[in-house]
Amino acid sequence: MVVSSNPQHRRRAWLVGSLLVTFLAALGIGLLLWQAVALSSLATIAQRVSEAKPLLGAVRLGLIALLALLWPCLSDWLCKKRHSSLSKAESNRLRWRVVGWLLAIELLIGQNLLHHLAAFAGASP
Repeated sequence: MVVSSNPQHRRRAWLVGSLLVTFLAALGIGLLLWQAVALSSLATIAQRVSEAKPLLGAVRLGLIALLALLWPCLSDWLCKKRHSSLSKAESNRLRWRVVGWLLAIELLIGQNLLHHLAAFAGASP
């Protein structure tokens, strides 16, 4: 295997690799959902979905982390492609703003944080 020291080639390889991982994860989730639909009982499907929730939450958090890690490469590539003059500091601020919002949405919707807080507040005397 030939390894290039060209930074642009390495960025492209990271992008292709991350897209491949994302595609394989989506394919795996699709296969799991296909199998769940093939089951006959609705209760069995609900049980399978509840069993898969932790894994799917971890996949979503992993994709958010992957976005945070690959943001500089993606930002540089898009700026070069669109001839933008976005500075590194602006790009970094945007990265953490986007990651923060994605984490907030994941906590509120994906992890059902409001329901857990309401249950905790109602349980305390």
